[in-house]
Amino acid sequence: MMKQRFVVIDIETTGNAPKRGDKIIQIAAVVIQDGNIVDRYMSFVNPMQSIPPFIEQLTGISNEMVQDAPAFEEIAENIVSLLEDAYFVAHNVYFDLSFLQEELQRCGYSSFTGPILDTVELSRITLPTARSFKLSELCDELEIQHLNPHRADSDAEVTALLLLHIFIKLSKLPSITLQYLSKLSRSFISDIGDHLEALISNKEESLNDSTVKSDIEIIKSLALKKKKLPQIEREQAEDVGSFKDFTKSLLSENGSLTKIFPSYVVRSQQLQMADEIMDAFITHQHAIIEAGTGTGKTLAYLVSAIHYSLKNNQPVVISTYTTNLQTQMMDRDLPFLEKAIPQRFYIAMLKGQKHYLCLQKFEHSLLEKDDNYDFLLTKAQILIWLTETETGDVDELNLPSGGKMLWNRLNYDSSSNSEKNPYNNQCFYRYAREKSKSANIIVTNHAMILSHLARGQEFLPDFDQIIVDEAHHLERVASNHLGKRLQYVSIHIHLNRLGTLLTDGLLTKVLNLTKKVNRSFQDDFLAMEVILNTFQEDCNSFFTSLHGYVLKRKKKPASNRVSYRFQTDQEQNRAWDALLELVRRLNFCLIDLKNSSSAHLRFLNENKDKLNRLDKISFEEYCDVLAFFNACHDTFQSLFLQVDENIVTWIEIESKGAKNAVSLYAQPVSVAEYLADLFFANYNSVILTSATLTVKGAFHYLIENIGLTDFYPKQTLLKSPYNYKEQVKLLIPSDMPAINDVSTDEYIYSVVANIGTIAQITMGKLLVLFTSYEMLKKTYQLLKEDETLDDFMIMGQGTSSGSRSKLTKNFRQFDKAILLGTNSFWEGVDFPGNELTSLIMVRLPFSSPDDPILSAKCEVIEQKGENPFYYYSLPEAILRFKQGFGRLIRSESDKGLLFVFDKRITSTKYGKHFLTSIPEIEIQEKPMHQLTHIIEEWTLK
Repeated sequence: MMKQRFVVIDIETTGNAPKRGDKIIQIAAVVIQDGNIVDRYMSFVNPMQSIPPFIEQLTGISNEMVQDAPAFEEIAENIVSLLEDAYFVAHNVYFDLSFLQEELQRCGYSSFTGPILDTVELSRITLPTARSFKLSELCDELEIQHLNPHRADSDAEVTALLLLHIFIKLSKLPSITLQYLSKLSRSFISDIGDHLEALISNKEESLNDSTVKSDIEIIKSLALKKKKLPQIEREQAEDVGSFKDFTKSLLSENGSLTKIFPSYVVRSQQLQMADEIMDAFITHQHAIIEAGTGTGKTLAYLVSAIHYSLKNNQPVVISTYTTNLQTQMMDRDLPFLEKAIPQRFYIAMLKGQKHYLCLQKFEHSLLEKDDNYDFLLTKAQILIWLTETETGDVDELNLPSGGKMLWNRLNYDSSSNSEKNPYNNQCFYRYAREKSKSANIIVTNHAMILSHLARGQEFLPDFDQIIVDEAHHLERVASNHLGKRLQYVSIHIHLNRLGTLLTDGLLTKVLNLTKKVNRSFQDDFLAMEVILNTFQEDCNSFFTSLHGYVLKRKKKPASNRVSYRFQTDQEQNRAWDALLELVRRLNFCLIDLKNSSSAHLRFLNENKDKLNRLDKISFEEYCDVLAFFNACHDTFQSLFLQVDENIVTWIEIESKGAKNAVSLYAQPVSVAEYLADLFFANYNSVILTSATLTVKGAFHYLIENIGLTDFYPKQTLLKSPYNYKEQVKLLIPSDMPAINDVSTDEYIYSVVANIGTIAQITMGKLLVLFTSYEMLKKTYQLLKEDETLDDFMIMGQGTSSGSRSKLTKNFRQFDKAILLGTNSFWEGVDFPGNELTSLIMVRLPFSSPDDPILSAKCEVIEQKGENPFYYYSLPEAILRFKQGFGRLIRSESDKGLLFVFDKRITSTKYGKHFLTSIPEIEIQEKPMHQLTHIIEEWTLK
């Protein structure tokens, strides 16, 4: 089969730009023929220039190692003969090829013109669920031994093994999948088309797909992994014994969890939490439980939920804040319990519709002509993923950035829910819902719960008991869910999907559909085109004017992202009047659009049976886009032309961004009444838990904000089992300037100086938490310029260092690292053991007074005669402070230093509330030069 010759090349260089004079310092090649490695080649190369220290550190190749090595011209002939009639293969092929081409041309040889393969691209396609496509991380995942990363011989060797793995994977794919891949491959970087064609021919010659696994089924034109619903015959409750015996058999020192999971530690707080939950379930009460870090709350509530479900033959729902936490629970916590509990129980995970692929839409997309590389790559990934996935959940995929845009067109939605959809029996969303109907434990998320409430409880099976983990997020998620959001970019995307009558958009497609059913609505479509052109022009004017309006009112914005809260009846000025006039014009356009489309929509709905399956998909997509514009009309109306004192409305712009890059928001000031009536009143027991729910040791703040006041919930505060006095020290540099006494730049210089001092002494890992992105960015720039920190990897959120997960991963990999984070880094990231030695809080985490929700809530509180600072701003900041503090200690053996640079923590009356909100620890407030001795002593401990 594999008659071709593949030469896998890896090159180490002095830098990444051959055109700017960077040179090769090592080259290695591994030759593959007939599916085997048949030859190897390696040579150091004298670059005739010095190797930069960073490259020496990265590769381990020193100037001494290359000084007696041949110059490239001495080995050029070997390389040329090696590559003759071969494929050039590399991991990130253009990098290695560009250096080679530069050197070959310099030495008087012709450029390489043969076929190329890029193993980064081929890995993306054939390993669509890989966490990363970096060579070392792919090797870890595939268990390929990689002895010397960043050395050409080792990199070339493992790249060759990776290529062989890819070829084997491709050879096992069904013929129908390979045929689709072959069509898509014309746009790939890799010249893989001939190889795919050869695989297809082989399968056709053998007349059967004997290589296809038995768990694959071909439905219509797609190859899918077969799915099986669990065969559950459970008419009555299980005899699981008493809850006391059940927890003893699991969570005691001789329990089954200790045997299965040797590092499991028995904790009295965990047992107490499990008992509190079970009592609330049995007595039909709501309960709030703050469980300090290390309590083991996940296992506590899972054990209670499983016992209750088995004993009463009723499902228990568990809701987390993010879908990542759902996955973590499914992958990490529940498998242990499945091994430890003798009775069989069933778990299902259910997310919102947008997480699941619609097979009908995907099949349709494969027939579309596309020239967007990320879209084509995503389609290739999905084709292979369909032969592996049972869930069809996008969270399994590692999509390219543009692939997320394509997914928004391919996910399950109301148009997928049709009895005539040929993929109904294979539908991932229906499958997830069916699994949930027979499950004991349904793991979902807060947004899904709120959708379930809003849609008359149609998404989840009937349940009476629910555990809400990370309950401190419930209020904000409910507020987002009940609110409205409209961005210029989403209007632009939907206008592009409609297109014009001169493009191949939905407008043209649907006009042709009406002609197909023997009636032309040409005049209506011409009218729509005119309306859409006017709407697009007015939209540009409107959003650009909004951008200018906000900038005029926020003359010197503190950050690039600017929020402006407005109340449409109070903006009494000519500029606002002009904006309202534009809103009315936009809404007239949207009404005209609805009227112009009504006749052909009615006609096509009446004649749907005359449309083929793919035409129906186009028509349903068209209906979705028009529904979006109907919703725009309602949003414009409620934001600008109506007044509701219970709703807060605001505009967000990027002051340095595009002039029409504007987002509009509307959210309720309070969700307490909504949650009280629709959530807490509807269920027997809602258990709210988190590590951060109390303020000053009490739950009043939470109870009032989420509508629990009239339900008198059970309240339990479980302290962390960790010995914080021994594990943490809080240091406050007394010579830091007070924030309001100096300019922002002066404050940042002090922050940078202190970070540098702490880093040099601890020689470890620092997480620095900010409340302002602008301050983070300036600090990052100054730290990067500090030569004394050259040994440290310095990373900053939002400074092009990558996503939160990428930053977290990189931070873990370096022994000396400084990570600057804001917002999302105050919680939800774990750095146990030596992964984090010091935590620095630059400022106390008060929300910006510009935050529209905060200012609206404060106004309401003031109207009631209360103090908004003590009633809302302070409690919110304390909860955030507790979340940040929780990053430092993640196990009994962890230790770390906490630095707070904000003197208000000791100089103000309210500062003590921050200190009493965390466990009792030693506090030292001294000038930085005196704190250095304490840091040194602590580091040497």
